[in-house]
Amino acid sequence: MQRFEVNCVSPRGANQQGSHPEADSQCGIYAYKTSHHALENIDRFCYRGTLVGKVHLWGIIQEHKYGYRAQFAYPVSLNIGVCCICKQTINLKSEPFTIGWTYYHFTDDFSVNGMLCDVCNEKYYSLDFAYSYAELAQLKDRYGIEIE
Repeated sequence: MQRFEVNCVSPRGANQQGSHPEADSQCGIYAYKTSHHALENIDRFCYRGTLVGKVHLWGIIQEHKYGYRAQFAYPVSLNIGVCCICKQTINLKSEPFTIGWTYYHFTDDFSVNGMLCDVCNEKYYSLDFAYSYAELAQLKDRYGIEIE
């Protein structure tokens, strides 16, 4: 239940807690303007198995063509998951999914990491759906967010 604050690294390598995204830097908390923009760029800028939703941004904000870089952010809602294997989008309210980042760790070199659609879960892992729904409920309760 705390805001996420940008933590920039200076050119000399020192952390600058509480600093803000400057116009000519890459520092900041990135957010797309729409889910459509996020999904179009998921392979370029997002980690596999991503959750997509809405955030509140405030403080110093730099606007760009498809999104923003902000000083502060807090999650508001989640509505889409992206399967970490096939990249299929998953509606969190109406489609089955599993969350593997905390559930299954096979070895030090291999683990399920992120969202899985029901097809990939059935084909490769057979993780428990009920556990994943409980994980999402914990995220919802921990951050006070909505599942849309």
